[in-house]
Amino acid sequence: MIDIELTQKIRVFPTLEQEEILWKLSEKCRLIYNFALRERIEAWKQGITGVNYLKQQNDLPAIKEKYPEYKWVNAKVLQYVLRTLDGAYTSFFALWKKGDKKARPPKFKGKKYFTTMVHNQSGFKISKGLISLSHNYDKTPLVFRIPEKFVFEKVTQVSISQDTLTTYYFVTVTYQVKEKEYIDNGKYQAIDLGITNIITAVNLDGKFIQIKNKRPDKYWQKRIEEIQSRRDHCKSYQNAGIS
Repeated sequence: MIDIELTQKIRVFPTLEQEEILWKLSEKCRLIYNFALRERIEAWKQGITGVNYLKQQNDLPAIKEKYPEYKWVNAKVLQYVLRTLDGAYTSFFALWKKGDKKARPPKFKGKKYFTTMVHNQSGFKISKGLISLSHNYDKTPLVFRIPEKFVFEKVTQVSISQDTLTTYYFVTVTYQVKEKEYIDNGKYQAIDLGITNIITAVNLDGKFIQIKNKRPDKYWQKRIEEIQSRRDHCKSYQNAGIS
């Protein structure tokens, strides 16, 4: 059996204190994104090569030493921010080379932008209906309750985001499950696509089910007939002198 990857999006309800921390961390991610974008733009203007994901990732330790507040954010999260920027550039150049005139390079993120923080491989824990995300801002834990119906086998990634319209917070869990082995039971299903009916052979035992297939050109027929019926009904009253 092989592993297949699935995702599950779950709404969470941070406290006011947790929400403040999330925005503090998000702001640091936003700034790293903008700084990295600015560096790439300046390098392009000056004809400097080699300013890529690997270079900018290797610069993170020096940035943290100079600006300790960036240590608030889990290292994997900051790396993923840079990877997101790199992916945006890769997509832009691919479209640009194909002649897509609508292709646009990545843009700077504004102060009101909540950065999706992705914990890849580490920096998270899921246990007994709780999901926790690591940070170094203070001792307040980022722990959120999730419905017990969600049971994950091998979790590879957890991200937290905010919906721009509703302002709700969500965690998205990426996990792996074993694909079930295919077992041939010797019974097969065939579908005969007809114009007015779809006739499906359930199996080789000869059992059939018949499904009515509505004609596209008759889609509004029932509604039209209802309107015509009301019109004729009104006309009959008018002809009888009833108003």
